[in-house]
Amino acid sequence: MMPIHKTLFSPRGRMGRRDYLIGLAGIAVFSVVFNFVLARMGNSVWAFLISLPFPFIVLHMTYCVYGKRLHDLGRSFWAVTAMITALIAIAIAIMMSFGGAEYFAAFAEYDRKKPPTPEVSSALKATYEAELAKGLPLMNGLMLGVIGTFSLWLALAKPQSGENRYGPATATTETA
Repeated sequence: MMPIHKTLFSPRGRMGRRDYLIGLAGIAVFSVVFNFVLARMGNSVWAFLISLPFPFIVLHMTYCVYGKRLHDLGRSFWAVTAMITALIAIAIAIMMSFGGAEYFAAFAEYDRKKPPTPEVSSALKATYEAELAKGLPLMNGLMLGVIGTFSLWLALAKPQSGENRYGPATATTETA
């Protein structure tokens, strides 16, 4: 079994199924604990400052865990980049489909010399938020579907036996 710090923070080498699942659990536990701590801190400056590196840490851990498992299959990190790009595209498409296009069009009528009044701005924002709320279940479902399918594929895929360009097979790879 690979040490947890190497599982979550080192992108080098290969990772068997068991270590991959432990890595996914580690990312989940880290995220839950971090969000719990932030909720306890409230809206303080420290909570803001501590939350700044969080997305980058989780992104690095994601690349490390998914990447090493992809290496075990003889593949590069590009599949992780494709998954993240698909998630961003889904988010943009849903936001634009559920009120985003109208929101930008409404604000496009104004410029710096003649900005919208605070009342108009608030009304436009409220309308957009109401429309976007209708699309959030679809967005969450699609994103969870992409992540779940990708994660399940990596969990079930047969590793490459023997050494590949990413290093020697792990003990768990040889027995899998």
